[in-house]
Amino acid sequence: MPAPGHHRLIDELVAKVDPVRPFTAPFSRVLGWMLYVGLPATSLLMVGDTSDLCARYSAEPILLLSMLGSAATAITAALAAAMTSLPDRGREWALLPLPGLTCWIVASLVQAMPEGPVEAHTAVARAYACFGFILGFGLPFAALLIGLLRRGYPLWPERTAALAGLAAASAAASILGLFHPFAMTAEDCLFHASAVALLSGACAVLVPARMS
Repeated sequence: MPAPGHHRLIDELVAKVDPVRPFTAPFSRVLGWMLYVGLPATSLLMVGDTSDLCARYSAEPILLLSMLGSAATAITAALAAAMTSLPDRGREWALLPLPGLTCWIVASLVQAMPEGPVEAHTAVARAYACFGFILGFGLPFAALLIGLLRRGYPLWPERTAALAGLAAASAAASILGLFHPFAMTAEDCLFHASAVALLSGACAVLVPARMS
């Protein structure tokens, strides 16, 4: 039977321990992040001109398929990031975004058409605007998601951070799809892919030290 001194030591140690806040379930964190992402999307839909959006998507289903692919990539990449942020989850969760990402890439490439010399300047200017849109919205989306995941102590923080960046960039591209109801050009594809790769890569390089 423990001596009284042991009881006193245990009581002193317990008195100095701060309560541990329960870790929110991955699905709950992803849902909260999705609600945050939905706020600017809803606001832009309310003030933007989307009168011919449904007609355009009906006429060219490949546009809708591309946007659905980017949205699926955003959701699954966010969930994969949440799962891989926990040390007891397997690395196979990192493969979750692959189907949506594949659908997005294939649909974008199918609709991509090279611009003629007369339209080249306009195409590049439009692609630059899309690049800035994805990064402009993707950065705060990534910051929020990483903030939600930083207490998870992932075993592979670079992978988790890259998935968070992919989720954020894909979410921004999905919002862009609501106001980009025309077939993507080769320049659009290049700049979209560059923005997604840049944000995902930057997260993988800069964030891991803050996630453990």
